[in-house]
Amino acid sequence: MMKRRVRAGLSLTLMVIALARAGAAQDTGDERVVFVCEHGAAKSVIATAYFNKLAAERGLPDRATYRGANPQAELSVSALKGLREDGLAVPSAKPSPITTGDVTKATHIFAIGCSLPSHAASSGKAESWDDVPEDQGYAAQRDAIKKHVERLLDQLQKR
Repeated sequence: MMKRRVRAGLSLTLMVIALARAGAAQDTGDERVVFVCEHGAAKSVIATAYFNKLAAERGLPDRATYRGANPQAELSVSALKGLREDGLAVPSAKPSPITTGDVTKATHIFAIGCSLPSHAASSGKAESWDDVPEDQGYAAQRDAIKKHVERLLDQLQKR
């Protein structure tokens, strides 16, 4: 009886760890959805964290990563703080530009309040989310991004 409880507790712990890792934006090579914002440091990071967490919870294999049209050196402190407060795992990878390899591998590319480089914009895989607030703080950005992410996941589940 005790062994079963320990095994069940271990299984639950491993599942929680897997979900937390899925919420973090660590490139694993399996990312097929690419979120891009101007600096690759806030909006795309929020979208990636929520997409990966919610996709894992729904049992979908799809994963996402974040990129910048013009990446800055570090991730946004306020975005990381907001993700932590929301109970999501925070990424550690620094912002990086969207590459030709990202575009080739991607099934979907989402520009969040920015213009994509030509190789991404002309890929036939790109869409824009231009309604994400720019200067209303983390909560407003998160709420707008989360609505988009949930709609995307609904579409992916139907395929």
